[in-house]
Amino acid sequence: MSKVSKNTKPANALTTMLDIDGKVMQRLLWIIAVLCIISTVLFDKTKTMGGATFPVMGLLAVGFFAGVLAYEKKLTTQNAVILLIAAGFILRLNYVIYTPLSETSRLRQHDLYDWGGERGHSAYIEHFYNNGFTLPDFDPTTKAQFYHPPLHHLLAAMWMRILTTFGMGYSRAIGSIQFLTLFYSSCCMLVCERIFTKLHLNGAGKIIAMSIIAFHPTFMLLAGSVNNDILSILFILLSVYTALRWYDEPTTKNILYIALSIGLGMSTKLSAAVVAVPIALLFLLKLIEEKKRVYDNILQYCIFGVVCIPLGLWFSIRNAVRFKVPFTYVAKLSETSDQYIGDRSVSERLFDVAEPLKNVFLNRVATGAEYYDYNVFVAIFKTSMFGEYNFANTNESITGACRFLLVFNIILILLSVAALIYYIIKGAEQTGKNQRIFIVFYQILLFVYYIKFCFDFPHNCSMDYRYIVPTCVMGAFFIGSFTELLSNQLSKKNKNAAFGVKCCVGSLAALFCLGTSIVYIMLGVKS
Repeated sequence: MSKVSKNTKPANALTTMLDIDGKVMQRLLWIIAVLCIISTVLFDKTKTMGGATFPVMGLLAVGFFAGVLAYEKKLTTQNAVILLIAAGFILRLNYVIYTPLSETSRLRQHDLYDWGGERGHSAYIEHFYNNGFTLPDFDPTTKAQFYHPPLHHLLAAMWMRILTTFGMGYSRAIGSIQFLTLFYSSCCMLVCERIFTKLHLNGAGKIIAMSIIAFHPTFMLLAGSVNNDILSILFILLSVYTALRWYDEPTTKNILYIALSIGLGMSTKLSAAVVAVPIALLFLLKLIEEKKRVYDNILQYCIFGVVCIPLGLWFSIRNAVRFKVPFTYVAKLSETSDQYIGDRSVSERLFDVAEPLKNVFLNRVATGAEYYDYNVFVAIFKTSMFGEYNFANTNESITGACRFLLVFNIILILLSVAALIYYIIKGAEQTGKNQRIFIVFYQILLFVYYIKFCFDFPHNCSMDYRYIVPTCVMGAFFIGSFTELLSNQLSKKNKNAAFGVKCCVGSLAALFCLGTSIVYIMLGVKS
């Protein structure tokens, strides 16, 4: 079983939190940050950009380096992961480059509305930009999206203020917010690598899991979406990683990292609080396991609460006291909305998949369909690959490639469910019992949360996969774990069978990555 080195001394606070072992991975974090800053200067989002040259040449370069390393027998797991992260960054950057965002362009955005208006994430960001970063002094439920905690919007406004101070035009500064979300999305790859390492995933299993994360379309879409989703997801993933790290090394410093991750996540989007439930379970399991450290653990939990609760709930408390806004307030569309699907039966929403799957994209009247999709599982299949959008409206020749990608997405999702069951049975060979309970419980909790959310808010847009993106990370881990555990078991009897398992699952992941590359390169090329 692979172990994380305990001798590595991180260079600074940021790498301390990520606990990145090895100078190459440490530098990769800063390389991504520098590349995002350079991209801000190089690419003017007020202009129409696209084409296949950059991403194709970039991916071919990654493939070339992989071939050279393989020829020289230096294609280690770490090197393969680094190349996958490079490929994932290229695709994310390419998506951001060709996805326009300015005062007059807001393609594939969620609840952004018009810049210069009074509603939506755009108005929320502009409020901080125009008002010296002071909080809105009115009931946040009276203007769409202002009920969200402000961390993302505040950072976006500060980023815009820095850029305009140095002479960048206002409209171009708006477009440059996407380079912030690009950075957040790219950092998710690094945190996922840390999670997989903490769960002792290595070899082919880790490469397969990282390939799914690096090429997963949800992270492409969120890299270009300037709402608060991707920053909250980054903090959620950091919460998972820091919880696993604390379990191995239960120090006060490590539990403070958990508190900061959850608290900052909730200061970005309140739904990040869901991750606190499995982490609380992990705390309880640790308390039961280490009876001799009960006092120390309880003291750490108190310190955790003192930091996390105020950091995560300050905005909700403020709104509850000043404007009588309920803590769990979420804006809800009315039953007269054309997106309302509450009149569909439970059976239709859970089991009627044949008719909705005839269309590769999410059925929406607003994008040309005859009805709004209503089945929650079909919505997961579709929106995890294409969001709520009909890509054929951008490129008429893309539908075939999208259908190819959708098929392999469904196969991988079904495989991840089977792999989850296998991990419950065989995972003791790889991770400890309590870590296993933590990961499995969180995956199941997210799925239950999604189903409940879809029925509590019965509208087409409520079924978007962006609400449960961490399930993608856990699913990738389960697939990678299944590959390693099964191949290790088979290798004791038949090495060819073990190799066959790796090849089979690896081929599915490779086809998924190929499909993503084709679709998201074609999307930037006008038909």
